[in-house]
Amino acid sequence: MLGSPKESPSGEAKPLVLGQPSAEKQEITRWEKTGKFVITPQKVVEGKPEDLKELGDDAKYAGQKLAWVYVDVKHAGGDDVKGPMVMTDVGVEVVGGRKATRLILMGDLRSRPQDCRDEDTEASFKQGDSRTACEPYLIPATAKVEKVTYSQGYYKEPLAWQVP
Repeated sequence: MLGSPKESPSGEAKPLVLGQPSAEKQEITRWEKTGKFVITPQKVVEGKPEDLKELGDDAKYAGQKLAWVYVDVKHAGGDDVKGPMVMTDVGVEVVGGRKATRLILMGDLRSRPQDCRDEDTEASFKQGDSRTACEPYLIPATAKVEKVTYSQGYYKEPLAWQVP
C-alpha cells in the first residue's frame, strides 16, 4: 500500500526512516479548501532536563526533557490551503512505545534550536510550496525517541518513521 512501510526482499515490512517522504499524499482540509501534502519528518533533536527549568515549574517537569521534531510539509496537489496545521497530527513515541506529550508554549525557550520554527498557521500553501516546521515534545529524561508518527484519522493506522 502506498504510504506504508516498504517491503524488503525477504517480504518483511521495512519501516520508513527520518528523511523519507510519505509515499501517499495526505489530504488536509482547512477553510473549506483541500490540499494534498507530502509529509517528511526530517530530524529529532533531544534536549536536556535543565532546558525545562526556565518554565519555572520544576516539580511538573521533573524527570523529563524536550525532543524537538522537525517535519517538512510539501503541497503536492489540490486546492491552495491557508495554514494546513500539519503538526497537530504529528506524534512521537519513545523506546518501549510510550507516547510523548506535545508541549504547547506561549512564548519561547532559550534552549530552542535556532533552526526550529513553529508552523505558520496563517501562511498559504500552493502547489509546490514546501516548509519545515518544528515542535517540542516532552519525553522521559532517560528515554530516546524511537518513532515520529503522523495520524491519518480514526480509520487508518498512523504513518511511522523510525528514528535511527
